[in-house]
Amino acid sequence: MSVSGTEDIARAICSDKWDAETGILSASLFKGAETSVSRLSITPLEDTWTVFRKNVEKPPERLLDRIGIINVQSLMDIGSNFEANPTRLSVEPDPLDGYPSHAIIPQKISRGLANKILKSLDIREEVK
Repeated sequence: MSVSGTEDIARAICSDKWDAETGILSASLFKGAETSVSRLSITPLEDTWTVFRKNVEKPPERLLDRIGIINVQSLMDIGSNFEANPTRLSVEPDPLDGYPSHAIIPQKISRGLANKILKSLDIREEVK
């Protein structure tokens, strides 16, 4: 069963996908299939920072820098309205041991579509 369109999902933005000096995100953040995301309805944003550090950081070369948030319905709309190749996107629950909010976007996302998704991300910095 797919994640509801009313939910928000988060994607870890690590130093290998983000240029802190220019603020430019790499399309590879969403390009490809089975993109990992986190469901904010299960793990709130404040706790997602810790979960992402535990599951995606690989110091010293890959550090969590930001978190990108998007609504599932917005993601689906971006996919279906993508002029070059309309794509039916979904978010599927994929809980992992110790990470119940893990989910995936199973469809293969092209570079062009990934760039459209990046423009709609709400990019957050950690509040300390």
